[in-house]
Amino acid sequence: MSKYYVDLDGKELGFEVTQGAETMEVRLIDGGEVAPPLHVDLAAVHANVETGEGLYSLLVEGKSYQMSITKSGMGLEVLISGQKVDLRVLTEREWRLEKIAPKQASMAGPYTVKAPMPGLVKSVLVAEGDEVAQGSRLLVLEAMKMENEIMSIKPGRVTEVHVQAGTVVEGGRPLVTIG
Repeated sequence: MSKYYVDLDGKELGFEVTQGAETMEVRLIDGGEVAPPLHVDLAAVHANVETGEGLYSLLVEGKSYQMSITKSGMGLEVLISGQKVDLRVLTEREWRLEKIAPKQASMAGPYTVKAPMPGLVKSVLVAEGDEVAQGSRLLVLEAMKMENEIMSIKPGRVTEVHVQAGTVVEGGRPLVTIG
């Protein structure tokens, strides 16, 4: 089970995601209470595996939706059933750190990007010495049958790359350090 938090147009929502062999259950966390599970199936129809952008088929409790995802700044723009929403998805760790760490402190000094979840490093898009901007793509991590783009939260120079393509990582393992 993994927890994720979504900033949806300024409203914060928490979710527990449980991935089974062939099923995925999503539960809304509301004020510490966990709602009954929704059975969800998400499949790429026509998507860029490196960026995650594209067209997806989403089934929620047997009801089908078409979903289009594009990158938008540090988040995503999602078009679903004719409704456009801007959202940002955080792992539980990222969410907790954001709640307790002042923004200025988190942006000062070297920063090590860590794996938000266990997975397989599909590709590393930077090398030591590269200059990166805030929001720059650093690497692609495959987890739960989905490819996740790991991006820089601040500008700087890549001082160390801790992994290479094909590396299996646990959640919390250092991936890239930016100075």
